[in-house]
Amino acid sequence: MARRNKLALAGELVVAYALIMATIWTAHSTQRVLFYISAAWFLFSAVSAALRREPLGLKAPPVRMTILVVLTIIVIAVAMAGIAAVLGTLHGLFGVRAPLLHASTYLLWSLVQQYIQQSFFFVRIEQLTLDGRLASFLTACLFGLAHLPSPVLTPVTFAGGWILCELFRRYRSLYPLAFAHGLTGLAIAVSVPDSIHHHMRVGLGYLRYPN
Repeated sequence: MARRNKLALAGELVVAYALIMATIWTAHSTQRVLFYISAAWFLFSAVSAALRREPLGLKAPPVRMTILVVLTIIVIAVAMAGIAAVLGTLHGLFGVRAPLLHASTYLLWSLVQQYIQQSFFFVRIEQLTLDGRLASFLTACLFGLAHLPSPVLTPVTFAGGWILCELFRRYRSLYPLAFAHGLTGLAIAVSVPDSIHHHMRVGLGYLRYPN
């Protein structure tokens, strides 16, 4: 790959991750502005990639892989809820009046996050390193660090992110990964006490909870 292309890829990664971290570690009106700037950055990236006819991970996944991922995540989510029920920590989604709408919205948000993780970060890191397995690990590290200082989400997103990157490396489809991401997140939200995961917040929001 030409040096200019490598520098461009590295620059895109640095800018994108800086925007994410800046958004996570600011609050109120500043965070809102940074969120929209970050959203515009990734939207522009997606449109540019589509115009260049680069794959975005939105293709139909293999049926066998989809069934395996979906069934595995359902079993894990049910097991988490069952253990939480036995321990007495199972609860509803915090502050949510329309849980089905919230869950559906969260699944869509999970697809967006998987696009950012896989189609943006993983693909670029893979192109820079020329090593898909290394790219999976590095992308998972970035994903986990973005969930600091949550003692629940940081290790889960590192381990889960690594697994999902490996699945994406093999199959290049986001949809089963988004389902796995979304259902796992919802299972954590209702199984782990809110006093621990702080309403699934990260960064400054986690430290300032419940404000």
